[in-house]
Amino acid sequence: MSPLSPSSRSWLVAASFVAASVLVHFAVTRETPLLEKIALIALAFVPLGAGMVERVPRAWIAFGLACVLAWFIVEWGGAAPFLYLPSIVIPAMLAWIFGSTLRRGRTPLVTAIALAARPQTPACLVAYSRSLTVMWAALFAAITLWDAALALFAPHAWWSFVANLANHLVIGATVGGEYAYRRLRFRDHAHPGFLEYLRIVASAHPRGARGS
Repeated sequence: MSPLSPSSRSWLVAASFVAASVLVHFAVTRETPLLEKIALIALAFVPLGAGMVERVPRAWIAFGLACVLAWFIVEWGGAAPFLYLPSIVIPAMLAWIFGSTLRRGRTPLVTAIALAARPQTPACLVAYSRSLTVMWAALFAAITLWDAALALFAPHAWWSFVANLANHLVIGATVGGEYAYRRLRFRDHAHPGFLEYLRIVASAHPRGARGS
């Protein structure tokens, strides 16, 4: 099978992550072994799903091993850390990805995406895109901190509500709000429609983020 397009890959990862989040919520709040196993398997599918759809043998082998490991983890009573960790590790990684491109000599990630989509991006939007990179790095760092705090000190249901629902709503509202603000602030410049904007972000492959 031919490789998935960057856009299709992004949508598959996003959809599988949302589905896994729902399953993690039920596994954490109901604490039944079967749900815990299913939730762990769903989490394993998120990074491996694209390779499985493309029929990559090592992806299928890794997924099979993950299923076996999920069974053993639950039977040994150690599922909880593996259900909590993704909500902390994933935003931490995203904060690092955005933040690391702000170092001297590198192109901020949002700037790289903007230039990949439209090489002739106006200078004012290039400057704004750097601020957006800072904003996303800060937001994902904040999500990491409050998810970790809730995992350590709050009841399971509180953590699950924030990690598996509220965080997604916050990110979605940020995407939509930023898009509306940008169209208002830079109204004199052409902007893609919202769906086209999401497609551009999903399919972007900003190689320029490694250097200026």
